Amino acid sequence: MMNLPEELEIAPGRTLSLRELDPGDMLDLIEAGGTAASGAAASTWLSYAQMVCSVRAVNGVPVQMPVTKDDIRDLARRIGNDGIMVLQPLFFADDLKESAALDTAKN
Repeated sequence: MMNLPEELEIAPGRTLSLRELDPGDMLDLIEAGGTAASGAAASTWLSYAQMVCSVRAVNGVPVQMPVTKDDIRDLARRIGNDGIMVLQPLFFADDLKESAALDTAKN
């Protein structure tokens, strides 16, 4: 279980409201992903899509849970690069730590 903040400020005057996906949401996400959720990169795609779909409002304007791959892509674009950069440490903290440790070991 994650401890997501209810709201994140991603830039001055720009916020994202978050909610952890429940098991039903995850099943909907897998269905929406179609072939992307069953290919070689399925785990990576689902992790990224889960992060995107955890956004429930952008600047206080509610967003619906995406029902297609195109909806997920559109929401990712609404979130934007700044939003993704703020969300990634919340969802991929362990991956980022592991990557940093590998970089240190290489030096």
